[in-house]
Amino acid sequence: MTNMGIKLAIFDIDGTLAGTDECIPVFISGRIRSLEEQGLQIVLISGRTASYLAGLARGMGIKNPLVAGENGGVIFNPLNLWEKRLDIIPPQVIEEMKIVLSRDFGDLWFQPNQTMLTVAPKELSRMEELDRLVRDLKQVSEYSFKINTYNDAVEIIPKENSKGKALAVIRDTLHVQKEDIIVFGNTVVDLSMKAETQEFLFIGDSLKCDGMRNYPCIEDALLFLENTLLER
Repeated sequence: MTNMGIKLAIFDIDGTLAGTDECIPVFISGRIRSLEEQGLQIVLISGRTASYLAGLARGMGIKNPLVAGENGGVIFNPLNLWEKRLDIIPPQVIEEMKIVLSRDFGDLWFQPNQTMLTVAPKELSRMEELDRLVRDLKQVSEYSFKINTYNDAVEIIPKENSKGKALAVIRDTLHVQKEDIIVFGNTVVDLSMKAETQEFLFIGDSLKCDGMRNYPCIEDALLFLENTLLER
């Protein structure tokens, strides 16, 4: 590391701190609380809603969290209720897409978002079908929306939004430098944050690139940060 003054620790949730739809292990929450006690600002960033992340942070025992939900579309401070939304998909456009998807696909669940549309099939065996249908929506091409497909949902996102853009806003708001930030992620969606930090820790080996450290599990990645803090 070029600088030992780490101030922000940024964590993706699903696949990083825990498996998708799995509870974050108690000992992992404890290690993150310890990081906060050492003076780090903990930031949770995910495709899930900001309100969900705020509740998750409270359940983890984080006292002063900052969260960025909807893959960076909504930045929220649960303590003072400060909120900033980035670009949004107009509500009428979201409703148009919901109508088409409900009509042409059937049994779906829509995440209650503020800036984007997340849609999940109740039968996961139909994910490929849903992905094709979403990509064929006229609104997707008309507005050049981005599509993120996971094993249980598809996201339709404003083209300018990303976790990286949200992290840039957070960095500027808190007046910290790139060398003050460490990021933990596990998918290509998280890679947009790489430009906003000098330490990007990737959980797993599905992606490898210059300037990124790969770790087999979050425990090992946290150990790197903990050892770094001991050295400063």
